[in-house]
Amino acid sequence: MSESVERVRMIDVTGKAETERQAVAKGKVKMKPATLELIRRGEIEKGDVLAGAQTAAIMAAKETPHLIPLCHPLLLTNVTVEFYLPENADFIDITASAKGVGKTGFEMEALVAVAVAALTIYDMCKGVDSGMIIEEIHLVRKSGGKSGTYVASEHKGGSEGGQIVAVCLSQRKGPKKPTDQGLLKQDHGFVGDVHAGSARQVSLLAIETVNKMLSALESINPDRMRSQDIKINPGDSAENLLTEGIDLMSLHIGTRIYIGREAILEVTQIGKAFHRPGFYLLPLEGVFARVVQGGVVKPGDHLRVEPDEM
Repeated sequence: MSESVERVRMIDVTGKAETERQAVAKGKVKMKPATLELIRRGEIEKGDVLAGAQTAAIMAAKETPHLIPLCHPLLLTNVTVEFYLPENADFIDITASAKGVGKTGFEMEALVAVAVAALTIYDMCKGVDSGMIIEEIHLVRKSGGKSGTYVASEHKGGSEGGQIVAVCLSQRKGPKKPTDQGLLKQDHGFVGDVHAGSARQVSLLAIETVNKMLSALESINPDRMRSQDIKINPGDSAENLLTEGIDLMSLHIGTRIYIGREAILEVTQIGKAFHRPGFYLLPLEGVFARVVQGGVVKPGDHLRVEPDEM
C-alpha cells in the first residue's frame, strides 16, 4: 500500500471573518542614469515604460491566485501602482497598494504587482541596458484582519531617504485613523484634520520610535504584552504622518521634508509639552511642520530631507 504524503496545502480560512484589508509593497529597479533619462523623456523604443509597467502590474495583481498556487482568490477593490524617479539617480522606486474585502490578506497581490512592474521595466529597457537589477521587493505595510496592522521594521532605502508608512487624520483631538491618502494645503495642513490651520499644522512620528517603545514594554512585561496582544497602531499617538527611514529627532528647525513629487514641509517644532497626564510618543519624539507646498500624500510616498540654509 502506498503512503499518501501531503507536501503542500491551502490554508483553510472558512471560519475567518471578512474584513477590509490593504497591503503596500515596494521594490526598486537599478539602472544606468542614462537609461533613467530615456524613460523620463519617453525615448525607449518600446514606448511609455511607466504606463506599460503600471498596466502590467495591475493585471498581474488580479491574476495572483493563478500565479501563486496556494493563494486564495480575493475580491480586489483597488490596485494602485506608483513610480518615483529621483533626479540624477540610477533607480526607479516602485510602490504598489492592493485593497479589498476578504478572509485573508492582500500581501501577495501587492508584492506580485511590484515584481511584475519591475519585470516589465526590465523587458522594455533591456535593449539599452541589460545590466539592470531588480531588488528590495518587500512588504511595507498591511492592515485589516485579526492580526491588525503590520509595518516593516527597517527601511531598505538607506539613511538618506525614507517613506510614508501611514497617513492618519481625524476631525477630533486625540487618536487619528489611517487613510488611503490625505491632501496637504499650503500654510494650512491636512484638509479635514482637526489640527489644520493651527500652529502645528502637520505632526510626524517615526515607526522606529514606535518599535523602540514596543521593545521597551516587551522587556518589562513580556507575558502581558503577549497575552493582551498590546500594539501601537498608526494614528494611536495622534500623528498625521508615520514615517520610516529618517531620524526625525536629528532634524533642525527649518529643515525641509520633501514628500513624493509635490508636497514640501518645513520643520517648525521638535517635540511638545505634555498637555495632560499620561505617556504619549508624540510629545517625546514627534516633529511638527508647516506646509510649504501642498499635494496629495499617500502611504509608500518617498521622503527626503534638505537642511535649512542658515
